[in-house]
Amino acid sequence: MIVESVVSVPNRHARALHTTVTIPTSADGQWPLVVILHGHKGFRNYGFLPWIAQGVAASDMIAIRMCFSLNGMDNTSWLVQRPDDFASNTLTCEVDDVHDLLQQIQTHDEFSALRACWNGRLAIVGHSRGGGIAQVAGREIVESGSEFAKWLTVIGLNSVGNWTRWTPRQAAAWRQAGHVEVNNQRTGQTVRIDSSFLDDVENNEARLSLTAAVQRLDRQMLFIHAAQDLTVPIAEVQTLASHAPGGANLVVIDNTTHTFGMTHPVERITSGFLDAFTHIIDRIGQ
Repeated sequence: MIVESVVSVPNRHARALHTTVTIPTSADGQWPLVVILHGHKGFRNYGFLPWIAQGVAASDMIAIRMCFSLNGMDNTSWLVQRPDDFASNTLTCEVDDVHDLLQQIQTHDEFSALRACWNGRLAIVGHSRGGGIAQVAGREIVESGSEFAKWLTVIGLNSVGNWTRWTPRQAAAWRQAGHVEVNNQRTGQTVRIDSSFLDDVENNEARLSLTAAVQRLDRQMLFIHAAQDLTVPIAEVQTLASHAPGGANLVVIDNTTHTFGMTHPVERITSGFLDAFTHIIDRIGQ
């Protein structure tokens, strides 16, 4: 196993961004940086995400996986310990967290060792909702003209293909109640999401457009999707990927699921995960 370090830095709102940094142990060199984003009800140590980080580092790349500041899980916990934070989280908050992390990586003393071995190439890998966040943040990085925009790669692992996962009737009830309750089958917890989440999606439609993100990123975007994903049906991401001007950039992994057959805690490494991981490394290494 490759040694990891935990680094926590503030975002623009002085909320903590808890991260785990995994740096190759090979001879001194300059390597690409891979930012790993968790999905809805997730956290940075969820399931296969640490395995991606370890595999990335073993392939001579730097990995950093982050908990979004309002995921409510208080650093290393896998339970929601801050339900008010979880309830108030929004998509734009998560996109801003990505930008804030990148800013801190470039300037904060805690990331000096990372900067010393980073060659400026950047990949953002997001699972499920994190895949959508990666797309939006990636588009904004490219449009900002930042120094690493040219070499940016964005990878969606069973990424959402749209944000609206509710009917108009459900949205009306959600707004009337002021929140909606959701159950986490993994932990057995019931948590709420405030109606401010709906407001954020509606008020930031242009910024959060996944279609616009795919159109702008084009060949800098890769979708890796499970053929049997029941959480995000493959047709959803096929439609989204088709908006890339250079043609749909989609890899389909057969005979696997939304988590590539991996559990939390991890019980075994699956062939579906290995297939997906191989495509990640191949794409970033191009």
